[in-house]
Formats: sequence, structure tokens, C-alpha cells
Amino acid sequence: MPKVSDAHLEARRQQILEAAEACFSRQGFHQTTMQDICREAELSPGAVYRYFSSKEDIIAASCRACSQQNLARIQSAAEQSDDPLVVLDMLVDLDFGWLEKPEAQDHLRLNIQLWAEALRSPQVMDSFQQANFEIYRVALTGLLERAQAQGQIDPLLDSDAAARVLLSSWHGLVLQRAFDPEVDVSKYVSVLKAMYRGSFSTGGPGKPSPTNSRNRWPE
Repeated sequence: MPKVSDAHLEARRQQILEAAEACFSRQGFHQTTMQDICREAELSPGAVYRYFSSKEDIIAASCRACSQQNLARIQSAAEQSDDPLVVLDMLVDLDFGWLEKPEAQDHLRLNIQLWAEALRSPQVMDSFQQANFEIYRVALTGLLERAQAQGQIDPLLDSDAAARVLLSSWHGLVLQRAFDPEVDVSKYVSVLKAMYRGSFSTGGPGKPSPTNSRNRWPE
């Protein structure tokens, strides 16, 4: 019997993952059964179970693939400029721009369902946290720290907290676009860039830092 190639195995795995994502987006995670995924993929149960033992296993594999894609995107942007804020601009344009693509709407619904499932399932939480949070939190924190070292951003700003604020802007827009696809992404991005290039900024050489006591609200 001829040996099945690695390319064939990977193509079959991807076929199952795409079928599962379509089912989850259309029916919800809990309403979807492994039998539904088999039908969507047009494969026998034996063929599907050869690759994945459960829906949670499918989600974990999907999250691992997402992690690799996110990491590759971050590395690609970082290689294109030594200016950390330019790299941040590129990541914002890429990721937020994706929300305007026609296929994004199904993925938004899927993401929101997986957020809810992650609160119930430790396996899903672990996979989802790494793919959709930790990789970007670490990358954004690193970019902000480089910007601080170069005098572009207030050195007293907590870089991890600032990274979490930027991440929350992504998660917030995902929710808004899922509920209202007409939300203007370009305007949202303009405000976001104004925030980290303005509110986070040192204001330039010789100008007071935003955290300076002269700039605080009176107590």
C-alpha cells in the first residue's frame, strides 16, 4: 500500500479544521457534533477521528495554527522597520484591516463563541490564550518598551498595561463588528493610532511627559 504523503495528511487536517469552523460559526460550539463536522468535511467518522479525538482537540489545533500565523505576521512586520511605532502601525493596519474583508464576519462569530467556551474548558482556555492573547501581549509590550528606550513613549508608562489596553481595543472592535458590520474600521484605527502616538507619547524632546504632575487632573 503506497505511503500517504505529509502534504496529503496536512491537507486533510486543514479540510477538517475548515469544516469544523464553518459548523461552529453556523450552529455554535455546543450545538455542533462530531457527526456534523464529518458531514461538512464529507469524510467518514473514522477519517476525522484519525486526526482529532474531540471538538476541543479541533479547537486546540486551530489555535496552534492561528498562533503560528500571528507570530509570522509579527516577525514580518518587525523585520520591515527599526522604528517600533512604525511596526505597531503596520500590525494595526494588517489586523484591523482584516476585519473589513467579507470572510471576517464568520470568524468574528466563531471567536466570540470560543471566548465563551474558553471560560468553561481549561483546554480551550489554554490554547485560545496563547493564540489570541499572549503572543500579541508579549509582542506589543516589547514594541512599547523599545519605543520608551528610543524616547518616543513616556518612560513612566507601564508597558504591559498599555499593551493590554491596545489588545482590548481589538477585542472590543471584534464584538462591535460582530453586532454591527457597518462600524467604520478606518475611523476606529485613526483614533487608536492617535491614542498611542499621542496619549502614550513623551510629547517630543523638552516637552513634559503626560504623567508629569503638571498634566494631571487636580486632586
